[in-house]
Order: sequence, then C-alpha cells, then structure tokens
Amino acid sequence: MRKVLCTVAFALGVWSPAFAHHAVIETASPGPSYRTEERDIRAASRAYCLTLAIYFEGASTFEPEIGQRHIARVVHERARANKQKWGGSDICDVVFYMRKGVCQFSFSCLPLARRTPVFGAAWHRAREIAEEELAGKNELGENTIRYYMNTSLTPLRNACRFRKEFVKVVDAGRHEFFREPTYEERAELEKTKFEECERYQQQLRAAEAKRKRLAALKKKKKHRIKLAAH
Repeated sequence: MRKVLCTVAFALGVWSPAFAHHAVIETASPGPSYRTEERDIRAASRAYCLTLAIYFEGASTFEPEIGQRHIARVVHERARANKQKWGGSDICDVVFYMRKGVCQFSFSCLPLARRTPVFGAAWHRAREIAEEELAGKNELGENTIRYYMNTSLTPLRNACRFRKEFVKVVDAGRHEFFREPTYEERAELEKTKFEECERYQQQLRAAEAKRKRLAALKKKKKHRIKLAAH
C-alpha cells in the first residue's frame, strides 16, 4: 500500500516524506473533502477581494466607516446581479473586471506596488466590513445602490454623466451613491440641468475659445512671415 501511495504522490509532483506520511494518516481518518476545501478557498477569496475594494476605494483614503459599508454593498450587489457588464457573479471577477482597457474599480489598474495593501488597522477594519457584508450582517437599508462617486475627485465630464444616467440615493462619507433609473426617471434625468453639466459646458466653451485664439495668432504669424519674405 505504501508503495502505491508513493507512486501516486510522485506522479502528482508533490512527493516528499511528509506527504507520504500525511497520505497514510488520511487513509485511516479521511479529512475534509475536496469540495469542502474548494468552498472554503472560494469563500476566503471572495472576502479578500471585497476587502481589497473596500480598502483601496475607501479605507486607505480615510473614508468613514459608513462610506466603506456602502462601497461594500455596491460591490456585493453588482456580483449578486450577475451581469456581464459588471463582471458576472463572482466578487473577484467584479472587483478586477476590465472592459476596453478601463478597470471597473480604478485601483485594480494600478501597478502591483501601488495596490498592495498595508496590513494595518485600516486593512483589518475593511476585512471585518467585508465579512459582515458577505454574512448579511451589514445593516444598510440601501440595497439598490450600484454606483458611487467622489465629486471632489471626479472630472466634470464624468460627474455630469453620473447625474444624467443614475439616480442619487444617499450621501455616505465622502461619496454619493446611485442606483439605476426607471425608464421614466431616465427621461427626466435627460431634461434636468445639473451644476456639473453646466460647468462642463463652460469648460468646453472656454477650451474652444482658447483654441480659436491660438489659431488666429498662428494665422497672423504666418501672414507676417509671408509679408516679410516679399
């Protein structure tokens, strides 16, 4: 029997005396099944990925706990929705989803050195929030939120798009949280004038005016050079 176990272990590429000894013990007293271990690994992975999102999207930037809890809810609800546009039903796939070179959560596109967490108090608190969210112990009433925005860090173009496409639900911490609109609400949003959109239009008009001034100056300069040549 020992010879058979050794042969199997070597074929799997994991041969060592410790493995052979462990195999003999398992023959006498079976441990957890592969299916059970797989579920444990998947559960740990979901918690880790959700913790990463909470940490980098909130905790590492001193987001208050209430904001972190709402971020956790957004990520979890996107996974529960099981939509391809968000990466499907797996939380890790949602957290690291990329489409056309754009990451769903911006931190996941950072170089590895910049998205490696510091395992301090902020990380541990983010981990607790993630575990509570996955266990159904995150007592937030907002189950419809799917998007969030920090207006102080969001370019006017994107802020305008958020206002025009989504319905604001709540302010929490440094972020605003949104849900998807109904058909009637979407039509109403399109007609509404939002401050960010007005400012963005002003920004575009100023940029266009500057472009025209530079073009006019360039034209005059070319004209003077042409006259000087004659």
